[in-house]
Amino acid sequence: MEGLEIFICNVKAGTTSAELKSFLAPLLKEFNITVFEIFVFKPNTQVTTSEAVITQALAKYIKKPWVALTQATLTTHDGVQGNNFLQHYQNPCFARELLFGGINLTVRLSKNKPNEFLVRVLKREEKELLLEGYDASTPVSILASKEPLQRQFSISAMACGNWEYIGPQPDYRPHYELPIDATVTFGDRCFVLEYVEVSADNQGFEAINYPLPTEFTIPDTPHITRYEVRFYYSSIVSFVLDRKEDPSVICTLTESPKIWANKVRAIGLKDLPLEVSTSCQVYRLRLVNPSDIAHLLRLEHTGTFPRCTILSIKNVKIGLPFIYQMTKLKMELDMKRYHFNFAIKFQIQKLAQNGYLSPRVVLTLLDYISLMQGKHGPASTVAALRKLFQQLPYAGPSTQAADLDTRRIVDLLSRNIDCLPEDATDTSIDPSTSAMSIHKVDVTPTGIYLAGPDQESSNRVLRNYAQYIEYFLRVTFMDEDGEKFHCDRYRNNSVIFHARFRNILQEGIEVGGRTYEFLGFSTSSLRAQTCWFLAPFITSGQRVDADLIISKLGDFSHIRCPAKCAARIGQAFTETSSSIPLDKAHLKEIEDVERHGRVFSDGAGTCSSTTLATLQAAQKSSVIPATAFQIRYAGAKGMISLDNRLRGNALCLRPSMIKYRGSEESSIEICGVASRMLPLVLNRQLIKILEDLGVPNGVFEDLQNIAINELRASVSSVTNAASFLEKHDVGLSTQTTWLLRKMDSLGLALSDDAFFRDLLDAVVLCELQELKYETRIPVKEGATLYGIMDEFDYLAEGEVFVPYIDKLGRTDHARGVVVIARSPALHPGDIQTARAITVPANSPLSELHNCIVFSSKGLRDLPSQLGGGDLDGDLFHVMWDPKLIPPRCVQPASYPRSAPPDLGRPVTRQDVASFFIQFMEQDMLGRVATQHKILADQCDQGTLDKDCIKLAGLHSTAVDFPKTGRPASEKDLPLACRHNTKYRPDFMAPGRKVKIEKHGIIFAAIQFDMIENDDPRRVGEQSRKRYYESNKILGILYRSIDERSFFKDLHASSAVMKDDNQASAGVLAELWDYVQTEAKELEWDNHIVEAVATREEYESVVYDIILQHSTHPTEHLEEIEVFIGNIIARNGDRSKRQKEYATGMKETYDREVLLLMSTMRDYQTTEEQYEALCRSMAYFFVGIQKPEERKERIEGCRRDTFGWVAAAACLKELERYQEDRDVGPLRNSFGGLKVDVGI
Repeated sequence: MEGLEIFICNVKAGTTSAELKSFLAPLLKEFNITVFEIFVFKPNTQVTTSEAVITQALAKYIKKPWVALTQATLTTHDGVQGNNFLQHYQNPCFARELLFGGINLTVRLSKNKPNEFLVRVLKREEKELLLEGYDASTPVSILASKEPLQRQFSISAMACGNWEYIGPQPDYRPHYELPIDATVTFGDRCFVLEYVEVSADNQGFEAINYPLPTEFTIPDTPHITRYEVRFYYSSIVSFVLDRKEDPSVICTLTESPKIWANKVRAIGLKDLPLEVSTSCQVYRLRLVNPSDIAHLLRLEHTGTFPRCTILSIKNVKIGLPFIYQMTKLKMELDMKRYHFNFAIKFQIQKLAQNGYLSPRVVLTLLDYISLMQGKHGPASTVAALRKLFQQLPYAGPSTQAADLDTRRIVDLLSRNIDCLPEDATDTSIDPSTSAMSIHKVDVTPTGIYLAGPDQESSNRVLRNYAQYIEYFLRVTFMDEDGEKFHCDRYRNNSVIFHARFRNILQEGIEVGGRTYEFLGFSTSSLRAQTCWFLAPFITSGQRVDADLIISKLGDFSHIRCPAKCAARIGQAFTETSSSIPLDKAHLKEIEDVERHGRVFSDGAGTCSSTTLATLQAAQKSSVIPATAFQIRYAGAKGMISLDNRLRGNALCLRPSMIKYRGSEESSIEICGVASRMLPLVLNRQLIKILEDLGVPNGVFEDLQNIAINELRASVSSVTNAASFLEKHDVGLSTQTTWLLRKMDSLGLALSDDAFFRDLLDAVVLCELQELKYETRIPVKEGATLYGIMDEFDYLAEGEVFVPYIDKLGRTDHARGVVVIARSPALHPGDIQTARAITVPANSPLSELHNCIVFSSKGLRDLPSQLGGGDLDGDLFHVMWDPKLIPPRCVQPASYPRSAPPDLGRPVTRQDVASFFIQFMEQDMLGRVATQHKILADQCDQGTLDKDCIKLAGLHSTAVDFPKTGRPASEKDLPLACRHNTKYRPDFMAPGRKVKIEKHGIIFAAIQFDMIENDDPRRVGEQSRKRYYESNKILGILYRSIDERSFFKDLHASSAVMKDDNQASAGVLAELWDYVQTEAKELEWDNHIVEAVATREEYESVVYDIILQHSTHPTEHLEEIEVFIGNIIARNGDRSKRQKEYATGMKETYDREVLLLMSTMRDYQTTEEQYEALCRSMAYFFVGIQKPEERKERIEGCRRDTFGWVAAAACLKELERYQEDRDVGPLRNSFGGLKVDVGI
């Protein structure tokens, strides 16, 4: 009997599910029911006047107070056990045992069947708990509740300020104080302060600080403002309990708390200046009852509560109020006596504005920084200041006054300058790369924070004004925790969007004495909630501002839709790797290929072999010259491919490629290069559709098993390990894979080395997480390729040509029936089949490679059938594995194009800025995709179900929102999305917590969220998410992998990985002995000072990367993650933000390492070659020394990798030295006696 629902009557109104669950748990235990669900109905408030009179009279007659009652339901997954409980307590002899809250509960069988997915949820939870070793006899409600602790306390005042040091210990300096009658509730992941403010002047919403739009109405009584302030434990650096004269809680935060007023997200508290909420992240809550300190200390042992420090902290009133301090600092920065350039002003303002130091302390540093600039130049001064951010610890109870004393800071700056290379120059413009150094600003609901400058990929606008790059800002709008600011269905965020963010876009941002105004954004940056701002500047006697830059991009006057106009302007902000001049005389416009109202050539153009050769010369780090490129040219965008019929320099564009005219640009900008066949990796969307189209489950299971076996094989030998790392693009810039093979050939025992084990562990874990939590399964018989059109009319309808060059350099092409798709794919018709053919050797098509060529014939072009694709740069998944060919295909979707909104006038820059706000507020792409994933699993027909088809259409609308201006509407969601989507398939569940320790990766037990939605411990959190076992293929694949068991077996069977107790760190020392023996005649110790400085510079770069790319300040990355260029998900599934961070992190690290390697191995003559060996030996020697302990902002950060980078460079030079020595007599002008300096 699958599941049972029991109806419970006479439940006292106001009873929570958690309370009723705790009462019933021991009773249900007698029937072996340990996992169950309780739902308490809200009492019926619609009572008529006559009913009220009768009820009150009856209560008076029986002389008992009237008690409002409600009902509840009890659901069990085992119907037999549930029925036993029901039969027992329906017996009058035992019914009295159900006395709860002074009232006898009654139970009966519910008229409704239990929710199928709730029953499956309960079944899974019981199974998982048993697997994790929980006692089956202990009810889950008891596991969740444990000992009742006091969690709610009374507060009489709140203050916002910072730490100041008058003596050796910190004192508290409040810059904002608010007497309140409040309560604070400490939950499982945050604590929430709640209070009510009554305003007599009808301004209960003055906390928002900005006027609201006229269409926005304020809920609730206008005279009353109910505040809710959430402080998340993950953002707490220190948590101090003051139990003496002023009993209070003082917490230091890494981010501002989140604030709601009348359930509307607010910009701040009443009269709290934004300058204070941005920079002052120390909050003091005064307790009404001193005895509450003892109760708070008991909460410390609940697991998630922050660690408490007992101190007596006094309030001080040192210096001017904070706003005056910041104002004075900004005025001083603009004074001519300092002559600070903008880059230095930016770093100084960042010190105070981001809360590293108080403005009062920063003011005392200005004279010294001015001297630094005069003596060492702006570039070195900026570098020294940037390193200072890493070295400053958080102020607070664990930091002494001496650590933040002005003399200490000056010493740090002086040392930073001394450690810099003598030739430090401005790196904002690097002609050898496509990247530029960009200053950044992060805007949150309560603050504005400065960041960078960081290397960012260039675009047309930045290249045109490269000498004025500091006048551009990259601005990101985000929530306090750094995540995208999503529209919340349950709470109103209109104030943030329309009052806070809109104000920034309209009024600009002041930084370093300049006012930056909104400029524009690309489509990809729009989804990332990032845009460009510009401060006006003068060049060639002309004032350049945002309007002038946009007017020079092209003619947009004919576009009347803000979204469309923004997309066209955004073409100039698209990241491009190269820019190659091409005279417009070589440009030719050709006709589109149109049939049956369809444009078969949508986004496709051609070029001559001469032009192609010019583009190929601009390719970076590619050994295979591409025959197709994704480009931008003036107002055009799309793909161009080789047409060998064209002579001389020729670029042919079609009307479908030309999005606007009037551009003065005459360079081909490269966005993408078809230089290699990208691997084909199945994802959840593709797997689900293929399953629904009839591909057997065993096919996917076999493919996943192949991938898992490859992971196991990667640790069977050093050779396999090196090949595995190369396959996943790990260690190429550092030459680690070459080094591993070299060390193995020397007979060094890599299996004894802890770093080598950690390196393999980290890469294997990343791949395993992709398999389990993203279901990304590689397919060998397939590829991901750019699409182009057959320009020669060779291919018939339904035919494709798929030429590629494999990793071994062999030219081949797909044959027979192939499966073609593109991502995202939600509609079952988004996957189609075609016939891949062979073309004659003399066909022009035979000169193409690493692309898929589509036919230009037929009723409808194939790309448009694949989720509305086109040929302007879309990537297509092509599979020629016969096992993946579905037995059937369904009709592709065809969504009618709706006319974009028309303003009836030319679009202004403010219209574009308003669309930026509209998109943030109404973007539903992620939500629709999530709902589709859930429903496709729950519906018998999967993606073929009518509700899933409807969601696929909504998803298409959401995808096109940035171009059409028409969002997907919540009211169009299927009704099913409001029912069972709170129960999700298990493959969407979070995974095991992962910790990266010094001696390996630690997997925690699965964390079960057993806290009811109405439990005080869930205060400030979202509703509880529940997961059931999916019986579809995605659930089967998910459950077939257990990370903890996998790694246990992997280490037990590996030939190259020893466990924690056996591993050591001695292999580099052994390698150093070998190097010394082979080059004993060389003197290298005169490079030690340089090597020490280089190591410090390298570690500073790595540390900076960690700070930049950690998704949360208190959960920083590990050095091993920077080294492998990937981020390990701490709870299984990597977020989109983590993936984006990982890409940027790898690019930055590879660039810096290549620069370091070139420094070590820079030579042209034979003498310089031997000098390079001596230098690299010094670097290697320094690299194997134990790093010095230092106090930093991130405590406990490992510094292990410099030795491996230096070892690879050293062995490369040693190998050349050995070759020269073996060929002829030693010609070493630097030869001499070996200096034994030890290890």
